[in-house]
Amino acid sequence: MSRILVPVDFSAQSLQAVRFAVAYAADRHELTILHVIQPFPSRNVVNKLGKQNIEKFQLEEAKEDLQPMIAILEEAGTSYQLEIVFGIPHEEIAKHATADYRAVVMGTHGYGRMTGYLKQSVSYPTIHDSKIPVFLISEETNAAAFPWSKVLITVDGSEPAMAALQTALQLSEGMDVTYTLLTVVTPPIAYTGMYGAGWEDTATLEGWGKETNRSYEEFLEAKQVPFESKVLIGDPATLIRETAKADQAGLIVLGHHGLGGIAGTLVGSVTFKTIHRAQTPLLIVKS
Repeated sequence: MSRILVPVDFSAQSLQAVRFAVAYAADRHELTILHVIQPFPSRNVVNKLGKQNIEKFQLEEAKEDLQPMIAILEEAGTSYQLEIVFGIPHEEIAKHATADYRAVVMGTHGYGRMTGYLKQSVSYPTIHDSKIPVFLISEETNAAAFPWSKVLITVDGSEPAMAALQTALQLSEGMDVTYTLLTVVTPPIAYTGMYGAGWEDTATLEGWGKETNRSYEEFLEAKQVPFESKVLIGDPATLIRETAKADQAGLIVLGHHGLGGIAGTLVGSVTFKTIHRAQTPLLIVKS
């Protein structure tokens, strides 16, 4: 039985992440619920009361506050273990997110890239640091649709996109799933020279998109996996979210190039833009 790592705090997003993980785990996976208690901020209080006493109080509070999540697990009869550790959340998650686990499932507030950085979002550094696939679940997701039956895989001709496609198939093994490949072509007028010379009309852009889809289509054809292909023109993050909503996709899959929050902001990472306000569960795969 493989294992899924589920880092949690006490938020509504984490509750949804636990529900998602329970629905996905079924009888195939064991869950590790990981809660990280951050160091107490006041040095003076620590010195007066003692680190051991403070950590004891924090541990007791954490166990009490985690009860709603434990109740979900117990009611579903899901196999799990609970780990509570002290440290910096994204650092402890990275230590745990090893090849011993098949994937990470965690909640996201869906902050914009800069807001997420300023509010010290845990999901952004986790995506950057994790060497295994990461599912991101927002509070607005429809728990009745968990885990997923329709998968929207976004591709752009890159190796991370191919890794994302392969991972989506692996994680959907044994499930009744339909797949859609989506390439979004950004008109060169937005980024001069991005596609080089030769842009004349919409048909040209669509042709570039179809050419991008081809290698992924060949991969799915070789695997004898039914699929649909789409090419759209415009802003990638916006069209990805809109297509997922229109198609009632239960999962959006994206390859990630490994850029951190600031670097991703500066170069306009589609991954970080898609996370912002996404209501559909995301699977982020870094090759």
